[in-house]
This record gives sequence, C-alpha cells and structure tokens, in this order.
Amino acid sequence: MKKVIFCLGTLLIGSLGFAQNNSSVSQVGNNNDASVVHSGIQNVSTVIQGIDGDEAYSNKAIITQSSHRNESTVKQFDGREGENENNLATVTQTGYDHVSMVEQLDDDNIAEVSQRGRRSNSDIYQNGSSNFSYIDQVGSLHTSVINQSGDAGEIEPNNETYVYQSGKANNSIVYQDNTLNFADVYQRGVVNESEVQQATINPTGGTENHAEIYQWGDFNTTRVIQAGQYPQGRLGLGSYYNESFQTQIGDYNEALVRQEGSGHLVVQEQFGNGNRVDDFQKGASQESQVLQDGDYNVSETLQNGWDHYSDVGQLGSGNDSNVYQTGGENHSTVIQDGMSNASIVSQMGNSNANTVSQTGNGNSSMVTQ
Repeated sequence: MKKVIFCLGTLLIGSLGFAQNNSSVSQVGNNNDASVVHSGIQNVSTVIQGIDGDEAYSNKAIITQSSHRNESTVKQFDGREGENENNLATVTQTGYDHVSMVEQLDDDNIAEVSQRGRRSNSDIYQNGSSNFSYIDQVGSLHTSVINQSGDAGEIEPNNETYVYQSGKANNSIVYQDNTLNFADVYQRGVVNESEVQQATINPTGGTENHAEIYQWGDFNTTRVIQAGQYPQGRLGLGSYYNESFQTQIGDYNEALVRQEGSGHLVVQEQFGNGNRVDDFQKGASQESQVLQDGDYNVSETLQNGWDHYSDVGQLGSGNDSNVYQTGGENHSTVIQDGMSNASIVSQMGNSNANTVSQTGNGNSSMVTQ
C-alpha cells in the first residue's frame, strides 16, 4: 500500500509577506508511522518510508520544528514485515536554519537528533541492524556526521554513538563498521574537531571497540582510528576490544590514537594549550597513558608486539618525550617536570623496564634496551 501526503503549514500574510511551512510524507509498505509538527515559518520536512520496489515495514518517524527555516529529511527503507517496531527516527529542531538528514536501511535502527540555536548540520546514516545514534547540538554552526553499518543479530544495541556539541562551529565525524562499537563525543567551545574511525579501512570490519572524547576549550583536535589493514587474531578481525579515552581542557591541543589488533588501551589527558600527543599501538594488549599539564608539550609513543606498558607524565612547558617499544612485556615510565626537557626511550626485545625522571629545565635523556 502506498500513501503520499503533502501538508502546508500556517500561512502568514502581513508585513512579513508570504511564508509557509512545507511537509512531504511518502509511505510505501505496511504499518509505517510518520508525525510532523511545525511552528514558525519556512520550515521544511521530508519523510520517505519505502519506495516502489523497496517497501518499508513498521518504521516510525517523528519530526518537530519550531522557529524559522529549518530543514529535516528522514529516509527509512527495508524492514521485516510483522515486527512491532523497525527503524525509529526522532528529530527536534528549535531555532533557525538547521539541517538534519537521517537515513536508515534494514532493521531496528534508532536515531535521535536535537538541534537548538542556529545553522547546525547533522547527518546520520545507518545500514544494518540495531544501530543507535544520538546527536545533541546547542549553539551555532556545528557539524556532526555518524555512519554506522553492521548486524549483531539478536544483540541490542549494536553500534552506539553519542555526540554532544555546545558553543560554535564544532565538528564531529564517527564511522563504525561491523558490530558492538561504542563512541561518545563531547565538545564544548569553539571550532573543536574530532574524528572516530572504528574498523572502516579493513574490509573484515571490527568489533567491540570503545572511544570516548571530551573537549572543553577552543581549536582542539582529536582523532581515533581503531582499525587494521589486515585481518588479525582468532576472530579474523582487523581491530577488536580496543579502548581509547581522550580529554582536552584548554586550547589548540592535538591528540591522536591509532590501534591495530586487539585489547589495547590508551588514555590521553591534556590540560593547557598547544600540547600534542600521538599513540600508535599494534599487536595485542598494549597500554599507554599520557598526562600533559602545561603548554606545548609533545609525546609520541609507538608500541608493537604484546603486553607493553608506557606511562608519560609531562608537567610544565615545552617538554618532549618519545617512547618506542617492540617485542613483548616492556615497561616504561617517563616523568618530566619543568621546561624544555627531552627524553627518548627505545625498548627492543622482551621484559625490559626503565624509569626516566627529569626535574628542572633543559635536561636530555636517551635510553636504549
């Protein structure tokens, strides 16, 4: 059964001239439900639930728009006839000139979007089963993109993403491929950038990767890649069971994480301005912790093998740490307290351990094991 509904909202004729709200709902299939509520002027909404040759079943779309010139599009396709509820999309726009796109393919996906303020953009694409996305934008000029694919069978939810943006012109991108990945992004301030890729570059995908990003300040950048170039491990997956936690409080900080393999953990904390941290983990069960409290500190850690541990603490300004670990079960601790200290640690082989402590200014250390 096909239903096509066109609705024109309240017409306002006066000093503002001619203005209208415009809603279009097209349904092809059975038991689909669409609700559109407008208040304000020049709001536009489009709901497409199935098309000829690609029917939709038991989908639900809820769009609420207030104020002026907001635009929302929801597309829902596929589905299994007879299910109580299939895909669900809820979009709420309050303010001016927001744009939201939600596209859901297959079954039991849930997307929620809330936009308050002015001129923010959100895009959610879900292909698979039981994926969950949530975007909350407060302020102006934000951009958020979520792309989820995969099917976890009877497990719900499958991939999960939460994005909160407050302030102005923050940008978030999340890609999740395969099953049971989790991403949580919090941005507060101006022009913060974050990107999460969970097994998008490996055709075999990845599972149960976890990434959390917290940015409070201006012009901060984070990037997390939890993906392998080639299948690894018993499960034949490129990246799985990895965890990444990034915190940035300040301005112009940069934090990078790349995890290939399984069971890795990275914790990066930046307090201050202009700090940079880069962690690259390959193999299995690596752990890296970095604390930067000050300005313009740099930390780079590369771990390749299994069961390595690295802990870097930088207190002050202009400190530089480089840790390289290969083999297995190496342990490194570097503490820099002061200004312009430099440390290089290289551990090759198995079961090496070192501790570097630098207090003061202009100290230099090189350790090779």
